[in-house]
Amino acid sequence: MHIDFHAHILPGADHGSSSLETSLQQVELARQAGIDVLAATSHFYPKHESLSGFLERRTESEHRLREALPENAPKILVAAEVTLCRGMEEIDGLEQLCFPGTDVLLMELPRDFSIRAYEQSLDILQFERKLNIVLAHIDRYSDTVVDFLLDLGFLAQINAESFCRWRTRRRSMAWATELESVVALGSDMHGCDTGYRDFLKMKEKLGEAYDLIMGRTQRLLKL
Repeated sequence: MHIDFHAHILPGADHGSSSLETSLQQVELARQAGIDVLAATSHFYPKHESLSGFLERRTESEHRLREALPENAPKILVAAEVTLCRGMEEIDGLEQLCFPGTDVLLMELPRDFSIRAYEQSLDILQFERKLNIVLAHIDRYSDTVVDFLLDLGFLAQINAESFCRWRTRRRSMAWATELESVVALGSDMHGCDTGYRDFLKMKEKLGEAYDLIMGRTQRLLKL
């Protein structure tokens, strides 16, 4: 099973797709690349929007897409990419942003992230709210941050493009082939310009490690 864990394909839900036409093109690109399951992980910024407002907007966008999907489209899972902020651990109903039927939450770290500033929030989210947190695109963060959070038991997702850029490919390959905490891979698709070019290159580069990671994703999402 081929799973794109991180993509922005809901029409008008964020800057990933401005129209239904674009979203359908994105879905078709995923199908052509052999993707079986496509996760729609629209951005949610708790500092700038209420959860209820986001959910209403996401639901409307999801309905528009599903009504137009062709029969041969990949399976669409609707979740979110949630940007960590102070006080996020107090938001009621945060679980509604998890992948369907799971406690799995895709989390993006803010630009001002520091371990000291966010340690309490992460602790509550992980151990009191009992969310199974997957860090989005760890290839964007420093080794110090990644190592610390993975040691605490957080899981990780890596973007396909990082395997194709000379500055990040060696580190991403090492993580993907050596760490069981890497449980997902994503296109992080915005628009249609690059399609699945990097995703397919990543698949070839990873070889057997790609299949191992896809197996972890499948188990994590109970597919």
